Parts: sequence; structure tokens; C-alpha cells
Amino acid sequence: MNKDIELISQLNKDWQPGEIKVKRAGGQTNRNYIVQYKNKKFFVRLPWGRADIVDRKAEARNVLALAGCNKLKNILPKFYLYVFDGKNILCPKERADFPNGTMITEYIEGRDINGEDIERPEIQTALIKTLHTFHSSGVRFFNSYDVFRDEILKYGKKAKKYPIGKLVKKDEIKKIEKIGREAKRQLVLGGKISTHNDLIFENLRLGENGKVYLLDFEYAGFNIRNGLYYDLGIILGGNLFQKNPIKIKTFEELLKKAGKIYEKKLDKKKIYFGALINILVMFWWGLVKYFSSKTQAEKKYFKDYVLKRAKGIDELFEVANRK
Repeated sequence: MNKDIELISQLNKDWQPGEIKVKRAGGQTNRNYIVQYKNKKFFVRLPWGRADIVDRKAEARNVLALAGCNKLKNILPKFYLYVFDGKNILCPKERADFPNGTMITEYIEGRDINGEDIERPEIQTALIKTLHTFHSSGVRFFNSYDVFRDEILKYGKKAKKYPIGKLVKKDEIKKIEKIGREAKRQLVLGGKISTHNDLIFENLRLGENGKVYLLDFEYAGFNIRNGLYYDLGIILGGNLFQKNPIKIKTFEELLKKAGKIYEKKLDKKKIYFGALINILVMFWWGLVKYFSSKTQAEKKYFKDYVLKRAKGIDELFEVANRK
């Protein structure tokens, strides 16, 4: 952490080590920090050097699109710095000799949404209003995104290089693959829209003003496969396995509000299949992580991660087919 503090102090000429307070704020693909300078707080992200996880060129272009969209200014933190190719892309004349993906944004006072919060009608409404603002903003992301091409196929190929039958029975793998094919038939190509693609609770910030803010657009893209239904589905699929998870009943309440706020008839079956597809991504990704784990603690964590999602795929498939 000391090396990170030293690096953070170089990001802003005023941020001398004795002048700032630094607090770790989690992160898996990055090291995240809350930095306080005088009476103002900032969110600082220092990326790990894994180019195979996040396309930083695409993210850089997407950050520019987000920062330049006035319709989004009330639902996103303000961007101050994003480093790509030795420059702060938000101020191209400014040199920034830091790793690609290094970022500083405004820190939103509040907390991450959790399963209890999302049961409250006013927070449900605030969340759907924020998502509607984002989805209707017209912001155009740089990279084309197809969850099957860019996630499931990629992680599935990697996973199958390992003896995955030792963790999940072969019959179960075949069943999950069959469910994946059905899910692909449900979420067809079309309905192009820019999507967040990672609407987990940690990326939904409940501000002290009662607004919900969207954070972390690492996996965002211009979704070419029923994007709206996939993004809405992630609210369920991405948060079913949280410590304080979302409930199906709560998700149904959210969808009712979404229909009114979006002023359109939403295809619930496709949204549920969107949720299912998101869990399929986690399943295949989890298999890769399990077999590439270097410690017993990691292996134990990802074994539980994979088996829970395998069960969840089966259960949610039944729910989706009833819609």
C-alpha cells in the first residue's frame, strides 16, 4: 500500500504524502482508494496490469463519451483524470506517465446499494430513473459488445482447457451449455444500445441526496444483443449471490416501475434470460479462476462461487421459462 500512496501523491501536484488521507476501497481488477485532500474527497483507481481483463482503449473512449454527455452529469461522478498512452485523455495536453486506466473521479458521499435498500419503493424508483436517464441519453460507446461473443465464448474456451469435469459433472456442464443455447435464442441480435454490463450493487451508489449514481464502466459497451434487456437483467443476475441479495419479488417490483418510467412494454421473459446470461458469464469465468487459482483459499472461494452459480442457472432457467 505504501507504494500505491507514493504513486497517488504523484497524480496531483497538491497531493503530498503528508497532505492527504488515503483509505483502501476494495477492488478486484483494480486497487481502489478514497483520497481526501483538505475537505474534498476523490475516488482513485490504480489498475492491475492485466490487459486481457479490461480493454483500456475502449474504456478510455467510453469515459470520454460519458464525460461529454450533459444528460448524464447528474447520475455519474465527475471525471478528473483518465490515463491512456501517457496522457490524461480529459485534458490531452496534460502528460500523465502512469499505467493505462489510472483514474480519478469525484467521490460520491453515500453507500453502495444492498438487498435491503432495494426493497424500499423510493430507492427502486431512484434506481430505475437513473437507469432510464442512462439508457435514453444517446451516449454512444466505442466498442461493440455481445455478451456471448465477448464473455461466454471467451471464458468457455479458456475453461475447457482445464479438467472442468472434476469440479462440475459432465452431465451438468452439458445441461448448462444447452441452457446457454436457449438463452442465446431468447436474446437475439438487435436492440442496439449503450449498456453498463456490470450493474452489481457495488456499482450502484446511493447518494446522501437519495439519488442513485452509476459507477465503474469497465465492462461497458455498445450492446448489439437486446442491450436494454440484458442490462436490466443484470440487476437480478448480478446481485442474486450477494451477501445481502436481491429477491425475485423485489425484482418484479422494479420491473413494474421500469415499465412506467421507460413508458414501454418490457419483455419480462427476455429480461429474466438476461439475468440468466449474466450468471452464465460468472459460471464460466469462475471456472477459469478456480483452475488458475494459486492458493487453497482462492480455490475454496471459487469452488463455492462456481457451484452456487451452477445451481442458480438451473433455478433461474425454470423461473425464466414461466414468464
